[in-house]
Amino acid sequence: MNPSMTTCLSEPSITSSAQHKLNINAKQSEAVKGEQRAKQQVASQFSRAAQSYDQAARIQHFSALELAQHIEQLHLRTQESMSGHWLDLGCGTGFAVPTLLQQGAQYITGADLAHGMCLASNEKLTQRPFHAVTADAENLPFANNSFNGIYSNLMVQWSEEIRDLFDEAQRVLKPGCLFAFATLGPRTMHELKAAWQQVDPFIHVNQFSSKQQIIEQCEAFFDIEIIQQKEIVQQHESLSRLLKELKAIGATNVNSGRRPGLGGRERLRQLEKSYRDVCNSEQSLPLTYDLIWIIARKR
Repeated sequence: MNPSMTTCLSEPSITSSAQHKLNINAKQSEAVKGEQRAKQQVASQFSRAAQSYDQAARIQHFSALELAQHIEQLHLRTQESMSGHWLDLGCGTGFAVPTLLQQGAQYITGADLAHGMCLASNEKLTQRPFHAVTADAENLPFANNSFNGIYSNLMVQWSEEIRDLFDEAQRVLKPGCLFAFATLGPRTMHELKAAWQQVDPFIHVNQFSSKQQIIEQCEAFFDIEIIQQKEIVQQHESLSRLLKELKAIGATNVNSGRRPGLGGRERLRQLEKSYRDVCNSEQSLPLTYDLIWIIARKR
């Protein structure tokens, strides 16, 4: 008899049902590990970008002010006013805080997964009624019904489990209060995505949910009062300038199936040629941001 067969026969047998459960548990464990790795990568890339962020975040600043304006317009329409304690979810460097305070918020707590961003915002806003804490939007360290409103500019698209994010936002909001957020739609950076597809089969550009997908997930927890969508196109002198700006704001690729790094000079030369072919441009290179603003109310 084959010795290896003797060893196999002497071990306790596992039923096919039990083996199936083990396989499922192993897959779930790997999925959790993958989600944690993705979150850690997002946090690390934004922490590294904390010092360069404000100089490069043109679209992010535009979106932040638009979101604040949508809140103000809703308050005028409903004869409400901003007041009390607000949460800036994914606060970054705290760019929106002065505007929210000016509109009537009395105190703002910032929350960001990137510890470097929290340090930067706390340092920048020491004279304001503001404090930032390092926190996961899908598992917030706040009590139920803590806030009079939640403001979140271009953070939702980084969530691994958006239903958990909406569930947590609903939990920490007081009844009848607003969750105002901006996120990115699927046409974001479509030029860069198309250019990379001509160079190699790897995923180089983050993938974002459609407006309808976001609405469906949000409406499970909130009543939506305002929805706006608009494409903004940035122009860049060269591919190197474009990529440097993306790095400066921390917006690097976190999708599974990505290729590590950008590659050498030859690959970047191929990418720039493909980009110009896709956009039919010999001058500046356009980069689209598909912006979605939603204001929802806790039931």
